[in-house]
Formats: sequence, structure tokens, C-alpha cells
Amino acid sequence: MHRLGVVSAALLVGLVLCSASSAHGQRATERFIPIGESPGVSGKLTMIGTIAAVEPERRRIRIAGPGGPVTLAITKSTEIWLDRHELGQSAAHGSLADCQIGRTVEAKYTDPSKRDVAEWVKVRVPAPGAPAP
Repeated sequence: MHRLGVVSAALLVGLVLCSASSAHGQRATERFIPIGESPGVSGKLTMIGTIAAVEPERRRIRIAGPGGPVTLAITKSTEIWLDRHELGQSAAHGSLADCQIGRTVEAKYTDPSKRDVAEWVKVRVPAPGAPAP
């Protein structure tokens, strides 16, 4: 019986480490995944839409999407990434200044039930010659 308990505990620890590693791996690579293509995340834990308003002094953006507009707080821990795959370039770190009205974005909520604070925001950088937002 004692041996079974040790084996069960070892399996449980292994499962916890694997799931934590998987979650960390998703976070570490998320910035490289184009808007709308994050497996198990895009459209479920995120909102994809167009920036309708930016309030830099209040650190908030308003996104117009299929489910209606949502205003999200951009905190000091919110990651902002530039999705540059249409330019043939890898993603880059961005800032609130890159959140411009008319740009396509994907934002992940810190709490999907509240939908009020962004964990991360991906901002699509338009290709050269594309119409200005």
C-alpha cells in the first residue's frame, strides 16, 4: 500500500509539472503566433476585433468585435506584441502607442468572466501600401 502511494504521488507531481510546462510554453511562444491562430485560446479566451478608441492617459483601449465593443485596461503587466507576419517579419514588443484606432487586434483577458483587463494584446502591423486605419 505504501508503494502504491509513492507511485501515485510521483505520477501526480509529473502531471502537474507537465501541465505547468505546457502553460509556460504557450505563454513563452504566444507572441509569435499570428492573430486568431492560438490553439485553444483564440476566440475562446480572447477577443479579436478593431481598435475603436484609445485612452492613453487612462491606459485603456476599446475593441469593436463581433460580440459588441469591450473596453480593456492595459496594466503594467499587460504584454503588447506587434504581429508582423504579413510583413514577413517576426513579432516584436510593442507599446500602448502601437494601439492605433482601426488596427486589428487580439486581446486575451486576465479573467474571461470579467473581460475588463488585458493579459496581452497583439496588434497587427499593416503591410506597406495598405490603407491607413
